[in-house]
Amino acid sequence: MLPHSDLPNILNSLEYETIKTNKKVEYINLPCGFDIETSSIKDGDKKVAFMYIWMVAIGHDTGVFYGRTWAEFFEVCELLHQKFKLNQSRRLVIYVHNLGYEFQFMRKYFNWKEVFAVSERKPIKAVTEHGIEFRDSYILSGFSLANTAKNLTKYKIKKLVGDLDYSLIRHHETQLTNEEMAYCENDVAIVTAYISE
Repeated sequence: MLPHSDLPNILNSLEYETIKTNKKVEYINLPCGFDIETSSIKDGDKKVAFMYIWMVAIGHDTGVFYGRTWAEFFEVCELLHQKFKLNQSRRLVIYVHNLGYEFQFMRKYFNWKEVFAVSERKPIKAVTEHGIEFRDSYILSGFSLANTAKNLTKYKIKKLVGDLDYSLIRHHETQLTNEEMAYCENDVAIVTAYISE
């Protein structure tokens, strides 16, 4: 996994097409994925949860990039906005497996132009003011991430299990092991492999 500061070099070498729809929206045709890992603690009687690492891939097999704070992710979003000249009629779709979960952490950090949900706390599409459209790949595949990986035909990738102990409390400065980083990277690689297929 690569630090998010390496992403500009990859973006400059990416080849991509655009797809126009009958709804007057043009999409950058790249398989992209996003995921976060979180910790939760008890603060008195309240349960509090927070993100301690995020991962994003722009294209499949181009690398998975990570950061530890929302501010770093906003830098990446701004970079994508500028690189692809994104707006409401020119968008980049980034898939998230179970968007409803991630959305609860990111909903207050973005200015949303459009959110489509199937029920309360279950968005399946959310568009930022900068033209980044998050979509739920779980709704698309109908399978858990592990089963989505099993159903891949072109790419051979398995969901890693047991390498991330969710009982440990981590924050943005917690040092992560190579095994933990590989687990994080793998989850995003499955999403981009699925979208690529």
